[in-house]
Amino acid sequence: MEKTRDKLLNVEQVRKRLECSRRHVYNLIDRGDLPALKIGNRQGIRVKESAVEIFLDSCYIDCRE
Repeated sequence: MEKTRDKLLNVEQVRKRLECSRRHVYNLIDRGDLPALKIGNRQGIRVKESAVEIFLDSCYIDCRE
């Protein structure tokens, strides 16, 4: 069975997906709400696409009340 890899997103791509500022993305990473990888010095921070989806799923609220 072949294991598929998550696409790694840079901070700008995450910002666009979440429709927020770069600072907010860095704050989410710093708080541990959004797991990230540090890859070398030049490529900077990357976030797995699945981590963004999990984060978004955790943000849903129950509006039925």
